[in-house]
Amino acid sequence: ELIVPTAGECYITLEDHTKVWINAESKIKYPVQFTAGERKVYLEGEAYFEVAKNPERPFIVDVGNASIRVLGTTFSVKADKGKDQITAVLLEGSIRFESPTQQVLLAPDQQLTFIRSTNKIDIQSVNAKENLAWKDGLLKYKSIALCTLLNELEKRYEIPIHIENKRLLDPNVTVSGTFSEDQSLKEILQVISRSLPIKWSQRDGTYYIQ
Repeated sequence: ELIVPTAGECYITLEDHTKVWINAESKIKYPVQFTAGERKVYLEGEAYFEVAKNPERPFIVDVGNASIRVLGTTFSVKADKGKDQITAVLLEGSIRFESPTQQVLLAPDQQLTFIRSTNKIDIQSVNAKENLAWKDGLLKYKSIALCTLLNELEKRYEIPIHIENKRLLDPNVTVSGTFSEDQSLKEILQVISRSLPIKWSQRDGTYYIQ
C-alpha cells in the first residue's frame, strides 16, 4: 500500500513493468507479484497508468463499486474516497469501464464521468495530454473557473487563499495557462494577473484576492 500526501506525487513500476504515477492525496494497493489470471490494483484518488501489454492477463483498476479493465494502454483514473464522482481519461489504446449495471468502452481523448449514487455515465471529448499534465509536474488549464483554479492551488501549495471580491466567484470568470510546479504561488498569481484584473495581498500566511 502506497499513500501519497498532500502536495506530493510518486512514481512506481509494478512487477509486470506497468508504470504508475500517483497524484497527491491518493492511495494505491498492489501485490508484490500478480497472479496468473489477472493484474489487479486498488485505487483511492488519482493515478496515471502506462500498462504493459499482456493479452493473457488483463489489467484491472478497482475503484470501489466500479473498475476499469485494459490489456495495454495509457490512461488516468480519479476516484477520491467519499466523493460521488469517478472520472477516467484515455490517452492511448482502449479501456472498458465496468459498473454493477453497465459496461462502456472508451476511445482516446475521451473522458468518462461516473456518478456512484445514480450509476449515471457521461462521456465527452477532451484534450487528454492537457488533462494529464500533472504527471509531468505541470498545471495546465483551459478556460477553468478562477475560483476552481484558486481552490486547487490552495490544496497543492497548502496555503489559504481567500477571494475578497465576490465577482471573482462567478464561474464565467475563467483563466487558461500552463504553470510549472516549480513556480511559487506568487509567481502563478502574477501570470494569472496578466490576463485577469486581479490583485492580491498576503497577511498571516493567507493570500487575499481582490
